[in-house]
Amino acid sequence: MSGTVIAPLIYCPSYVNAAHELATVLLVDDDPNILRPLQLLVEREGYRVLTAQNGEAAQAVAVIESPSLIVTDWMMPRVDGIELCRRLKGDIATAGIPVIMLSAALPPHPEEPLWDVLLLKPAAIGRLIKTIHNLLDEPPPDAQGQPSGQ
Repeated sequence: MSGTVIAPLIYCPSYVNAAHELATVLLVDDDPNILRPLQLLVEREGYRVLTAQNGEAAQAVAVIESPSLIVTDWMMPRVDGIELCRRLKGDIATAGIPVIMLSAALPPHPEEPLWDVLLLKPAAIGRLIKTIHNLLDEPPPDAQGQPSGQ
């Protein structure tokens, strides 16, 4: 079929776990070709998803919305992922939010821990989803006898 584009990331769980409905995940990436599919994948897990295209916008969203978890890219314009993490950890309102750094390159290792987990792109979707569940202290889908999507 000509003209058809197939997304490189496909993850379709056969269920949506209603236990996640109240958890909010903030996704931060300057590339809409990564951000939108990632948003759809996390929403399919039953999470409420917020997005931002740079660290500056993400910081504002985090202060206003108090997400349960943040997944951020490292290399972004204006405020990169490392600086975003510094700002989040330096603000009492956002210091306790777990952060997953998702990056195509290995970021410099800061002296103080700024993020909870580092995943290198391309990260396996199943691994990212399990990491989200783990950081939110929720059982991953396969622990409940459900398919994990890997």
